[in-house]
Amino acid sequence: MSVIVTGGAGLIGSAIIWELNRRNITDIIVVDHLGTSEKWRNLTPLKFNDYFERDKFREMLHDGTLNTMQIEGIFHMGACSSTTEKA
Repeated sequence: MSVIVTGGAGLIGSAIIWELNRRNITDIIVVDHLGTSEKWRNLTPLKFNDYFERDKFREMLHDGTLNTMQIEGIFHMGACSSTTEKA
């Protein structure tokens, strides 16, 4: 059973993954948009099964790919956190 963490490379999302790892949970799917930022560094010490860019994840939601996965829970931390950033 997988856990999905959207915004997983961000500060709060990566802290959630860290805590899941601390509880011996590693069947994690990380969703984020790294772009040109260095927030990928937040993921380097963490254990997770897969990473999807947000647009690929949206495609998977739309085409039903996720319906074949056994998902136990979703932590939705994906959001625009900058007041000057444009999607």
